[in-house]
Amino acid sequence: MSTERIYNKMFKDYPDAIGIRDLQQMLGIGKNLAYHLINDNVIEHVRVGRKIVIPKIKVIEYLCSNHSK
Repeated sequence: MSTERIYNKMFKDYPDAIGIRDLQQMLGIGKNLAYHLINDNVIEHVRVGRKIVIPKIKVIEYLCSNHSK
């Protein structure tokens, strides 16, 4: 399945750019693991001031890449 098709189906109720809380909900993980994934650059993100902004597509790519291992 193409990334575009997955993007249109997965997490369709979330905005295109998410924060840590959304990441926690999407992956069903706690705050510590969410920050670990971000701080270790496992999931690509940008910082806007002190705020962490994560493109939703990067969460989907993370899930797809770990699923194939």
